[in-house]
Amino acid sequence: MVETLLAERRELEDLRRLAVRVAGEAAAYLRDRFGLEELLSVVAVHGHDGDEGMRIDVESEQNIIELLEAEGFRGLFLGEEHGLIKLGDDPYIVVADPLDGSKNYAGLVPWSAVSIAVAPLPAGREPSLRDVVAGAVAPVFPWPVLSFARGRGAYEGGARVVVENGRKTRLVLAYVEKPEQAAVVHEYLRLTSDKRSVRALGSASLEIVWAGLGRAEAFIDVRGRLRVVDVAAAIWLAREAGAHVAVEKHDAVLTQVVRVGSVVVAANEEAWKRIGEALRRTGHQSLDAITL
Repeated sequence: MVETLLAERRELEDLRRLAVRVAGEAAAYLRDRFGLEELLSVVAVHGHDGDEGMRIDVESEQNIIELLEAEGFRGLFLGEEHGLIKLGDDPYIVVADPLDGSKNYAGLVPWSAVSIAVAPLPAGREPSLRDVVAGAVAPVFPWPVLSFARGRGAYEGGARVVVENGRKTRLVLAYVEKPEQAAVVHEYLRLTSDKRSVRALGSASLEIVWAGLGRAEAFIDVRGRLRVVDVAAAIWLAREAGAHVAVEKHDAVLTQVVRVGSVVVAANEEAWKRIGEALRRTGHQSLDAITL
């Protein structure tokens, strides 16, 4: 039994380190190409709504595939641009967002990231968001790679990190497109006892992680636009750091670039209760049904 547990821990750590290396090298690849106009041209791709993205997204994803192959990975791969491809018969799937924050990157705004998540392939069913066991979110611009292994914690560079419960921040990260979505954020702010600043910074994976680490009070996105490639690594990283996390479709499959519905993260119990009340008052789904 002890030997089995030790083997499982080594496996999880190996998967985390794989994600760190690949995400870190992919981020460096993007950093080296920042500002090159020819990479910002629009091309037809698999995974985007509207079937188009930038050339840099496609090239970054191809680079990730090559990095995985160089690491000896021979499982399934799901990417924003290529969709699902088979690299071999290993019983794992890697889910990647090759450039989260493409519009920032194109506009020379230094806030974007590469996300890599890894899940074992379960017997008799498709892998889902709940099966992710390790991953990394690597900021494109100089910052340590953020990573996790399920049950083993979250890391910033080589240091384990947790939500800073004693730290108070008044920053709320939120995305809205319609009045009924804005109503959730408005209600959240109304429930607070003092002033909050609301931002949408343009890289959901980084913002989920920032809230997960307590550097923002909350992340709120009820647009229903985020997909498994956007959140697979970030939500579990936030969860491993000790934050509260809810995903509407937490059983979304990892074999397709599908949407996951609403995603909310809270760094502390007070923020979590306010989010739940704001959702209830605006007619959204209860947090109890969607908590990870």
